[in-house]
Amino acid sequence: MQRLMLRVLRLLDRYPWLLPLGSFVAGAGSYFMVRRGEGLARMIAVVALLGWPWLLVQGWLHRWLLRRFNSRWTPYALQMITQSLQQEVLFFSLPFVIGATQPDWGQWLFTSLAVLAALISTLDPIYEKRIAQRPTLGLLFHAYVSFVCALVVIPIALKVQLENALPLALAITGVWLLLGLPRVWADLVTPRARLIGLAALAVAPVLLWLLRSHVPPAGLSVTEARIAQQIQGLDPGPAVNQFSVTALRASGAVAFVAIRAPMGLEQSVVFQWVQNGKKLDRIPAEIHGGGKTGWRTWSRKRNFPEDPRGDWRVDLETPDGQLIERLEFRVS
Repeated sequence: MQRLMLRVLRLLDRYPWLLPLGSFVAGAGSYFMVRRGEGLARMIAVVALLGWPWLLVQGWLHRWLLRRFNSRWTPYALQMITQSLQQEVLFFSLPFVIGATQPDWGQWLFTSLAVLAALISTLDPIYEKRIAQRPTLGLLFHAYVSFVCALVVIPIALKVQLENALPLALAITGVWLLLGLPRVWADLVTPRARLIGLAALAVAPVLLWLLRSHVPPAGLSVTEARIAQQIQGLDPGPAVNQFSVTALRASGAVAFVAIRAPMGLEQSVVFQWVQNGKKLDRIPAEIHGGGKTGWRTWSRKRNFPEDPRGDWRVDLETPDGQLIERLEFRVS
C-alpha cells in the first residue's frame, strides 16, 4: 500500500496537471449527476459536507504519519489531499454559483472571488507558496471554500431555505475558524501579526453577513422569466418590453418566473416592483422544489402612480434580499 501511494505521489509530482484535471472532472461530474437526480444530489451534497473537518485533523494526521512512515512524501501527500478536496468542492459548486449570478455588483464580486479561488487551487506554485505554507491564509482559504460549498449543499442536503442556509453556512464556517485558531496562533509569532490575523478571522464572517444580500442564491435557477400584459392560469402572454400609459392602466403588468429548486425545498420569494429607482410594492410568494421546468409563479400589478412613465424593474428576491432574477420594462 505504501509503495502504491509513493508511486501515485511521484506520478503527480512529475505531472502536476493531473490533480486539477481529475478534480475538475470529479467536480463537474458531480454537478451533472446532481442535475439528473434529486436523491443522488442529496448523497453527493452530504459527501461534500464531510470534507469540512479535514483541515482540523490535518495537523494531527501530519504528525501521526511522520511518526509512522517518516517519509519526505508525507507532507506532500497531505497537501495533495487538501488541495484536491478544495478543487473538487469548488468545481462542484461553481456552476451553481455562476448560474445564480445576476446583474448585481456584489454577486459579480462574490462569483469572481469563487472563480479566483478555483484558479488559485489549480496553480501549484501560487498555492504552495501563498496558501499551503501559511496556516493563516490556508485557514481563511479553506473557510471560504467551505462557505461556498455550504451555500450550495445545505439547501440540497437539508432542504433548508436560502435565508436560513446562509446564516447556517456562516455559523459553521465561523466554528471552523475558531477551532483552527491554535494553528493560526502558532503561525503568527509577533503581537502585531497575531492582531492582524485575529482581526482578519473576525472580520471575514461579519463582512459576509453584512453583505449577505449580494451573495448569489446558489441552488435556485430561473428557467423562464418575462414581463407580460396577460396571464391565463400559469401561462403568460407574449413578452413585453415597453408599455404605453393607456395599455398599462387598462391591463396592468405581469411579472412571470419559473424557478427550479432542489426537491422538497419550500422557498419564500418576494417580487419587488421599482419605478425609476424608487421601491414601491413588495409582494411575497412561495415556490416548491422539484420538476425540470421549475415552479411557476407570478405577480400582477394594476395600481400605478399618477405618473407611471419611466424605467421599471421587478426584482425577484429572497426575504434577505438575494437577487434571483431581474425583469425590466419601460412605460412611455
